[in-house]
Amino acid sequence: MSEKIKSVMRLFPLGVVVVTTRWKDTLVGMTVNTFNSLSLNPPLVMFSADKVKGNDLPFKESEGFIVNFVDKKEILDIFAMKPVKERFNYVKYFEASNKMPVIADSYAYIEAKKYSVVDIGDHAIITGEVINSVIVRNDFKPIIHFNRAYRQICDVI
Repeated sequence: MSEKIKSVMRLFPLGVVVVTTRWKDTLVGMTVNTFNSLSLNPPLVMFSADKVKGNDLPFKESEGFIVNFVDKKEILDIFAMKPVKERFNYVKYFEASNKMPVIADSYAYIEAKKYSVVDIGDHAIITGEVINSVIVRNDFKPIIHFNRAYRQICDVI
């Protein structure tokens, strides 16, 4: 059944971001397509992390995270495919006010304080309260994930 579900879900375009954190003095980040706004009052955002792969632990055990909005496929690939401990070797970054790493090439980012964690099935839903949101630049072309590939959104219809 899971292959049937995956086949259908691949037909639904999803935004992609890189979520980063500082965990036990280690910088951790991953590309996710499950990011979403959850509430405006209080301002909450969420994403899910795979428990089977252990992607959830750094975010469960850290105090917060950064949602990096990027428009470069190379950055998404780094945080999806490179070994976890090497990912920040390939990008420039700086510390946000919450001491979490922000990818310098992000066109926007959200700083969040961990709000709650819910284990559901093989994933954990990580919720954060937004403490800051920054638009770095307006000249970007958002990337989505659709049918196993990244696509860039350019046209207004």
